[in-house]
Parts: sequence; C-alpha cells; structure tokens
Amino acid sequence: MSIRNLPAAYQLEASILKEIQRGFAPEHRDYVTTRLANTGLPMGAVAPPPRVHAAILLLAKGNLAKFDEALAGACADWRDTLAAAGLANQNWKLVLDKRGIDCTGWPTGPAGPAG
Repeated sequence: MSIRNLPAAYQLEASILKEIQRGFAPEHRDYVTTRLANTGLPMGAVAPPPRVHAAILLLAKGNLAKFDEALAGACADWRDTLAAAGLANQNWKLVLDKRGIDCTGWPTGPAGPAG
C-alpha cells in the first residue's frame, strides 16, 4: 500500500497542529506535520480532512510507527480510519471535544490536494 504525495498541501487546522504538539515527541513533530499536510486522502467531497487527520493522530497515540500505519490505512480507506478512531458516527464532534480537540470552524468538505 503506497501513500500518495501530491504537490499541493492541506492547510492543517490549528487544533490538529496542537494535537501533534501534545502527542508526539519534539523530534517527530515536523515529520508528522509534513506527512499529514502533504499526503492526499482519497475522499473526494465527502468528509473534511481535519476529521480524518484527527482520527490518524488518535490512532497513532504519539507512536511514529502507528502514525505511519494509520496514515497508510487512511489512504486506503479513510472511512475505516474514522471507524477505528471512534469518529465515524454523528457524535464525532462530541468525541473530539472529550479528547480535547476543538473542531469548531472546521470545513465541511475537503480543502487540499485533489486526488
């Protein structure tokens, strides 16, 4: 399974950047930020990328190997990633809020690399 690197980048939400800072060791933060911003997700106009980004970070739990695995999984099927992180249901905003991730103002559709 390959991860697609596209020339355009996602603009990561401030709350996603905060979660990277909170969850990953300083030496891994640039890598995680760059990979999230530059890896195109095959979701079309269905789901907002920040929700999938949050799911990836939640699944990674600060572990770089788990991050790479979750990112690759999201590239294969982002819906499975949402489900695995507990963000596939209509209460996903509440789940994120309980985990300290502010999703206020997130876009309702994709804003980044076209796939």
